[in-house]
Amino acid sequence: MAYLGLETIRRGNSAACIKDIFAIHFPQAHTVLDCTYGAGRFWKWDHTLTVTGVDIDPPGPVSLVADYRQLPFSHGQFDVMVFDPPFLFGQSKGLRRVIGTRRFFAGAEAAGIEDRINSKIHIQLPKNPVDLIENHYRRIFEQVGIAKHGLICKGQNLIVGAKPDFWLVNMINLAREMGLGDPADYLIQMSSASRMVDPRWQHQHHFRRRDAWYVVWKHASSNHRHDRQ
Repeated sequence: MAYLGLETIRRGNSAACIKDIFAIHFPQAHTVLDCTYGAGRFWKWDHTLTVTGVDIDPPGPVSLVADYRQLPFSHGQFDVMVFDPPFLFGQSKGLRRVIGTRRFFAGAEAAGIEDRINSKIHIQLPKNPVDLIENHYRRIFEQVGIAKHGLICKGQNLIVGAKPDFWLVNMINLAREMGLGDPADYLIQMSSASRMVDPRWQHQHHFRRRDAWYVVWKHASSNHRHDRQ
């Protein structure tokens, strides 16, 4: 592979970050499962990938309306899985509105989800970091075999009460526990979002989190194949 000169910190949008990850770690990939597709912002770049988009409350067209915790796909059906999970939990309504979390936290009744998939419990407000790990992230790691080559997760470290909550550490520990091993790599995206200087924040007790983390896990067979290239 040609030297790309890509660095750890990316001052760009989500599509630029995903493009960099595929260029280095999954250059031979053809099929991708995006478990939290949303408006498809990851894929707004020139590529030849076949992307299957899944979302429980999509703002636009998707391949399938479904809960990422119960994916209806078979083992090895895709090359790569991409997961941009909810990483907020029982914060104030004001913060959830600023961040933009309707798809994860509206609640099934408010979003009308039960009419689509005959369930009233698919979208629930996570109460704390443990709830997120046990009822959301663990479910994705349990299904990681759907992708042959690896998994890309995006998230953000936060402040919970008076202490930082390290999303990255939580994800790495969970992956180790479930046998995925350590990540192959990570990429940091720096945001210029206006909420970083929002005047509604009257007090500051910690440094503001404006960085998002993309963490890459690669399956053993994929690592071996990539090393030989």
